[in-house]
Amino acid sequence: MAKTRPYANTNALWGAMGVRILERLGLSHVVISPGSRSTPLAYAFAESKKIKSTVVLDERSAGFIALGIAKATRCPVALLCTSGTAVANYLPAVIEARLSATPLLILSADRPPELRDCHSGQTITQPGIFGSYPVWSTEVAVPSAHLLTYWRQVLVDAWQRSQGPLPGPVHLNLPFRDPLSPHEKEKGFKMPAGFNESRFTTLPPCGQVNPVVTPSDLASLLPASKRGVIVVGPHAFADRGETTQALLELSAITGWPICADGAGTLRGDGAKSGRIIHTYDMILRQPKFARKLRPTVAVFVGPLPTSKVLRNWIKESDLVALQIHRAGENADATHSRWTRCDAQLIPSGKKVTSALSAWTKQWQAAQKMAQRKIDRVLQVNWPFEGGIIPLLNEALSESDRLFVGSSMPIRDCEWFYHPSGPGPEVCGDLTFLHDSNALLSAHQHPGDLTILVVNNQGGGIFNHLSVKEKNPHFEKIWATPQNVRLSQLCAAHGVRHQTAENFVELRKQLEARGRGVRVIEFWTNRQKDALHRLRGFRS
Repeated sequence: MAKTRPYANTNALWGAMGVRILERLGLSHVVISPGSRSTPLAYAFAESKKIKSTVVLDERSAGFIALGIAKATRCPVALLCTSGTAVANYLPAVIEARLSATPLLILSADRPPELRDCHSGQTITQPGIFGSYPVWSTEVAVPSAHLLTYWRQVLVDAWQRSQGPLPGPVHLNLPFRDPLSPHEKEKGFKMPAGFNESRFTTLPPCGQVNPVVTPSDLASLLPASKRGVIVVGPHAFADRGETTQALLELSAITGWPICADGAGTLRGDGAKSGRIIHTYDMILRQPKFARKLRPTVAVFVGPLPTSKVLRNWIKESDLVALQIHRAGENADATHSRWTRCDAQLIPSGKKVTSALSAWTKQWQAAQKMAQRKIDRVLQVNWPFEGGIIPLLNEALSESDRLFVGSSMPIRDCEWFYHPSGPGPEVCGDLTFLHDSNALLSAHQHPGDLTILVVNNQGGGIFNHLSVKEKNPHFEKIWATPQNVRLSQLCAAHGVRHQTAENFVELRKQLEARGRGVRVIEFWTNRQKDALHRLRGFRS
């Protein structure tokens, strides 16, 4: 029987056993921001041979790095920080984790109760700091040798809660008393009598049981109608191939087309089926088609697509909808007459084939019209932001990953992008500057990461909103033009920087691959872009 290692103090034992339990549960990655109060756990993580530790100085960046790892692996990732305002910087990532149902385990070290509310330094009210966004949060007891079984139970509970039935972030606030160093002897400390590490960390297997539903089962729940649509939002499917097959099977059974968001993978994966509608935003901008194609029934898979035009059309249709989404969440912003099916859609395993219905053919005819309009919008030889999207379609493969920033890039993705799979990162210049602290960790990145910065000197989305009209304060308050020299910012962090002045240069740079992080800066004209979109989408 393996011997129990000697420990100098309570915190060292607590930290070591906590990390051993997390190893057994399956944790493989922790993102640590340096600090003193978190030393007991930070040291134990550093000693672990099964959990990879990534050190990120800036807590806000650390939160999003952990979020990205969790999204890519679909497994919980731990975040560890010291006490004080450090934990407050996790909030944006915690919110994103909750809204995207991404499992995170936030471990915030804290001062013990007797050092709070007395200006002891680096002390704020940390319990409940994330409000309603964690799927579960609690303050753990101050470490004590006789509470080890309680500590084990808290970690197992946190691990399982982060993964469902509603996955998301879990926050454990962890107060530690001195001594914090694992090598500093603690007066009066004794190991629990008869304690055995191996026995203590032996756990039964744990997993999540997800109910499933086949397309035929789902179809039986729907009202009979020839005029239906399947609306698929920006979903990250656990198995994209299986989900694509199931959705195409559902389309074949019902005779309904699939309106697929550009931020997902379904447009490319189901492109050859003839059942995918990727131009719905342009189609529904034409009053004639919006009336002609109005449905009576719908299936919503995940959150609704980005398109405001589509959402308004659904709302005006007053349809009956069946929502396939995470348990306990409403993802219908249109307030339709809906009910929810809390199950994973899987293919039946049977070969289901059928000719395209007359209803789907009507949608396909409308799609051909819309595609011609979109092609005309893209037929320019000047640096139009939307023209970047087809270049990404050429440069990326199914093995790549694509991160799309907010503002105009996500909307251009909806209008112009029809990918075969995820790819490298795309974000607007304000998005890039807001998260530029992440460049501090660029030297740790072992893979190939290209960041394409569409630099339009401000927030391009506001040029499309009514706030621009007759507004003398527009540039200062909304557009927020900036004059940061990205080349110098990148150089300061040791990151490669390239500029592309036209589509030919951009295509060459996108297709060139390497190792590490690089930034490609592509300049566009915000005002010219907005006017071109307005004319093209109305013509």
